[in-house]
Amino acid sequence: MALERGDWYFILCALITGAFMSVPYVYAAQQDNYRVSEIPKSKRVRSAYLTDLVCILIFGGAWAGCWFLSSRMFWGFLTSLFFCIAEVALYIVEDAPKRKKPLRYTKRAVRAIIAAGVVSAAAVTAAVATVNVCAEDEYLRYPVFFALSAVYPLLFSATLAFVNLFERANNRRYERRAGRILSSRRDLIRIAVTGSYGKTSVKNALAAMLSTRFNVLATPESYNTPMGIALTVNELTEAHDVFIAEMGARRKGDIAKLMRIVKPTHSVLTGVNDQHLQTFGSREAIVREKLKVLDIADEGGFSVVNDKLADLPRIADSLPGSIVKAGASENADVGFRDVAVCSDGSAFTLTLGDTPVECVTRLLGVHNIEDITLAAAMAYCLGISAEEIRRAVRELAPVPHRLQLIEGNGIRIIDDTFNSNPDGARRAVEVLSLFSGRKVVVTPGLVELGGAEHAANAELGRSLADVADVVMLVGGRRARSVSAGLKDAGFGGELRTYPTLAAAQADFRNVLHVGDVLLLLNDLPEYYDD
Repeated sequence: MALERGDWYFILCALITGAFMSVPYVYAAQQDNYRVSEIPKSKRVRSAYLTDLVCILIFGGAWAGCWFLSSRMFWGFLTSLFFCIAEVALYIVEDAPKRKKPLRYTKRAVRAIIAAGVVSAAAVTAAVATVNVCAEDEYLRYPVFFALSAVYPLLFSATLAFVNLFERANNRRYERRAGRILSSRRDLIRIAVTGSYGKTSVKNALAAMLSTRFNVLATPESYNTPMGIALTVNELTEAHDVFIAEMGARRKGDIAKLMRIVKPTHSVLTGVNDQHLQTFGSREAIVREKLKVLDIADEGGFSVVNDKLADLPRIADSLPGSIVKAGASENADVGFRDVAVCSDGSAFTLTLGDTPVECVTRLLGVHNIEDITLAAAMAYCLGISAEEIRRAVRELAPVPHRLQLIEGNGIRIIDDTFNSNPDGARRAVEVLSLFSGRKVVVTPGLVELGGAEHAANAELGRSLADVADVVMLVGGRRARSVSAGLKDAGFGGELRTYPTLAAAQADFRNVLHVGDVLLLLNDLPEYYDD
């Protein structure tokens, strides 16, 4: 390798800039278990790369302009130095905005960032050595920085793909360890909660109910991946009686993998819709995957399912006692009736067998009552009394970003930004209709619905037309589908469109007034391709 004195400068700058440039790429990959395929879908990545190209044109032009100067080596050094400083500064600024789902600097993320920096340094080292051999003019070494930024997406993708080989092996080690720990606790009640919607709400409600009698450990927030569950198992002690695992699925095999880790004694299936249809491929594939949660390990165990799924063959043909149906139908084993909902919460009668229980909750909407009923069915079957359930329901707090009511400066905000499926959107609109005052909705539409995406977003527009006074649409293709639905329904309110969520937020000062109700419905396109 033909390195010369001073080449350390190129290597050091490449190491630093390569690490900083990796942040939006790691963020994009982190949204779907570090899959390389997610990187080109990210608006954030494309925006960062466009900025890189602009910097290359500016500083590359300055470098070329210095070619004819007698002191061009000095000016070339300054040009490359300021280029590197600009790149680092731009990526620091790019990462500064507060995001709904910020980059989590986990050990895996940090390893990916370090690997990107090291590979960038190695690539620049090889490029500089090649230039030293092939060209006598040292001034030609400086363009390696511009070349690094130009090819960085491919370089990072290749780096991540290679690193993932080791990460998967490392993850399997943690997952097997978690499985061994859970299997060794034969006295531990292990409950799996999955479905296309309502998983976190049911998990939180169930944990609150069971905590009245048991020592409960539940996966926090939306830790519903194999590594999320494995990390939670690290907190499991002999004192815990119950372990509740929320299970997410975006692809075939996801639930089966989680079931092998947890080996649940009981399970809850909240419901099934077209969420993640794009990655599953068909509605039938979604149903098959979700129904795998019924494959519980304990012969004496049982599953609680939404009674809307009662006609599915696997559920309809189940053995007596293995399935507990919960919901609003008359055939439900645990049900609810006499519902009264308003903008401050809900009141309803929970029917636990033959026992009616009058309940009140701060949670908004009928769908939250449905989620509570699913949790109550599991808790009741595990020995929690009707009175203990009633008290737990009264104390339930809203899940952040899921129909969370926020009061601010005379405007009531319904934060439903984690909602991204048709059923959730319909429920959010139903909740909005309960409020008085001028109703404003901000949404980019629904994502990951494959071929059903246009129809679902058009239906969302039609439902908004009956409730909203102002609709603020963000983005392009999906927003146009929502707009078409609004027009089909004869929407007579005000329709505004924006290229980005930031642009919509900047216009709040012109749109919102004291007394308004603002529904923030799904802001996922922060990292999704439009």
